[in-house]
Amino acid sequence: MQEKTQLRRGSLSFVEVLAASVALIGLSMTPVLIAPYMFAAAGNGSWLAYVFGGVMLLLVAMNLNHFARRATGAGSMFLYAADELGPAIGTLAGWSLVWAYVFVGASQFGAQSLFVGLLASAFGGAVPALVVMIGLAVVCWLLAVRDVALSTIIMLVLETISVAIICTLVGIVLFKHGAHVDLAQLHLEGVGRASIGLGIATAVFSFVGFESATAFGDEARNPLVNIPRAVIWSVIIAGAFFVLAMYAEVLGLHGVKPPLDQQSAPLWALADTFQAGYLKLPITIGAIFSSFSVALACVNTSARIMLPMAQSGLLPRGLAAIHPRFRTPHVALAVTVAVMFAIGVGMYAIRVAPIDIFNYCGTLSSLSFIAVYLLISIAAPKFLKRIGELRVVDTVVAVLSCLFLAGAAITLFYPVPPAPTTWFPYLFIVYLAAGLVLYRISLRNARIIAPDVTAADAATEHAS
Repeated sequence: MQEKTQLRRGSLSFVEVLAASVALIGLSMTPVLIAPYMFAAAGNGSWLAYVFGGVMLLLVAMNLNHFARRATGAGSMFLYAADELGPAIGTLAGWSLVWAYVFVGASQFGAQSLFVGLLASAFGGAVPALVVMIGLAVVCWLLAVRDVALSTIIMLVLETISVAIICTLVGIVLFKHGAHVDLAQLHLEGVGRASIGLGIATAVFSFVGFESATAFGDEARNPLVNIPRAVIWSVIIAGAFFVLAMYAEVLGLHGVKPPLDQQSAPLWALADTFQAGYLKLPITIGAIFSSFSVALACVNTSARIMLPMAQSGLLPRGLAAIHPRFRTPHVALAVTVAVMFAIGVGMYAIRVAPIDIFNYCGTLSSLSFIAVYLLISIAAPKFLKRIGELRVVDTVVAVLSCLFLAGAAITLFYPVPPAPTTWFPYLFIVYLAAGLVLYRISLRNARIIAPDVTAADAATEHAS
């Protein structure tokens, strides 16, 4: 099948595929930027919201892996949904994935501007946000076009450095606080069921991206084994880190003014509180690294979703072009970077603060991730039944996954969030409607391409 996409087959090891997923999750972004929003939603139950969120997305990962163990290809999630739920629903899944990764990437233009600004201010200087955004766009495009393996190695190194710095601070907090458990968090003081529900919805944004390994089916080594492993392990690693980091932040900032939900830089406040101010600069640099790795991961993944959509005629055929030397989807990569940049700069131009660019774009992306996860959870038992392998436990997992996701989706509409977030779900619905209209227009020429490995092929491969 090399002739179809011409991507560089076998170029990514398990570690590199896992790095792509973990980098897109952006582990550092949760304790650095998302923690205040989580605490505002779930308070002392924040750690538990991440436990529930991790379990929910582990169920989604199990549904996704029914496909990933049997079929693979570039942009696989789009193809999985199309194969089981029909081309129209599959198209909506593809459009949703593009929306999701583009907005996560755009959120990093705000985050990067914030972090670089903090770093510059530490030395008494300032860097214009526009300069930061241009630099981020250019570097992401150059690295993504050059070599996907190089991109993933860089993402792995940068995210590892950032997480190591944060874990050092978490270790200091836990050590200085002593061995006893924080009873306020253990007993969920002041936390209601509605708070946990809103917290779980917030947790979705922290975890999104765990599924991105499936987009590299044409480039991973032994994809039917390594991609499912990467999907599961990315959720486990992220969940453990989020629970630990959130517990330490709530514990360490208890009684500190302003409280965690009003902190714009919670890890900096935590470092000051525990006499670890020497970590503030490394934390800032680590946050810059992590934000960059998220943006780069989004560029790579979004382009590989666009690729099969363009090959199918659901997007302009030019997006399916492969670079003759680097064998990367260079046109789709360029378009992805350009759209992310336009969103980030456009929001900044109308005076949206960098922290709000991150928050608004993150909320917009969560809508589409929930939609895609729900479609995969519906498609999984249908797929297993079709190939004669459906078990009771598979049905239970799919139903639980759908119930959890539906509950998370409801919190995005009710209670009614403040403006402009109020309008985000409806904007997403309009976007999907437009995508469906475009699908109808292109229906005559569209031909959704099946994944590279069928269920029967996969069974034969495993047997051998």
